[in-house]
Amino acid sequence: MTTKKVTVVDYRTSNLLSIAKALQKAGAEVELTQNADDIAKSEKLVLPGVGSFGAAMRNIDSFGMKQSLQEFGRSGRPLIGICLGMQLLFDVSFELGINDGLGLIPGEVVAFNSGVKVPHMGWNQVEFQRKSRLFDGLPDGQYAYFVHSYYVRTDDDCVSGKTEYGLKFPSIIERENIFGIQFHPEKSQSFGLRILENFLRV
Repeated sequence: MTTKKVTVVDYRTSNLLSIAKALQKAGAEVELTQNADDIAKSEKLVLPGVGSFGAAMRNIDSFGMKQSLQEFGRSGRPLIGICLGMQLLFDVSFELGINDGLGLIPGEVVAFNSGVKVPHMGWNQVEFQRKSRLFDGLPDGQYAYFVHSYYVRTDDDCVSGKTEYGLKFPSIIERENIFGIQFHPEKSQSFGLRILENFLRV
C-alpha cells in the first residue's frame, strides 16, 4: 500500500504554504522540515522552489541538507522537484554564474534565448513524450501554469513531457524514483492536482 505521508523541504526560498495546501487537497499528510535527519527518515519527499538557483543551493548548504537530499534521491524512495526544485535536481545551472546542483540527474539549467519574452509566465500546453506514472488518468495536451526564466537541458530518456516556448523544453521529467515538474501544480487547477495525486500513489 502506498503512503500519503510527504515531507516538504523548507530552505527559505520556496512557496511552501501553497504547495502544502495543494498536497493536502490531493490527500497528503504533510510535514515541513529544515532538518537533514527528517529528510533521511522521510517516505516521500517534495522539493519546491521559487527564486534563483544559486541562492537556493546556498540555503540548502547552510541548512546542511545537500547530502541528505542526494542520499534520498539515490535511495529509491519517491522524490519530486517542483519549478526551481526540479532544476536543482540537475548537475549545474548557468543562472547568474555557474552553480552546482544536486547532481541526481545529468543535465544543465540554461536561459531561454533572446527571441522570447522572459520570464515564461502563464498557461502553456504540456505534450506527453512517453508513459509516466504521473499521467495516470490524464489525457495528453493539458495546460499548466508556468513562471520561469531558465529551463533544463538534458537527455530525452528522462523527459516525460515537453512544452513549446521558443523551443521545446522539458516540463516533466522522470528517472526511476525521481520526478520533476517545471510548472506550478498548485496553480494548474485539476491537471496540477491530479499530478500531485499520482505522485502520492507512487
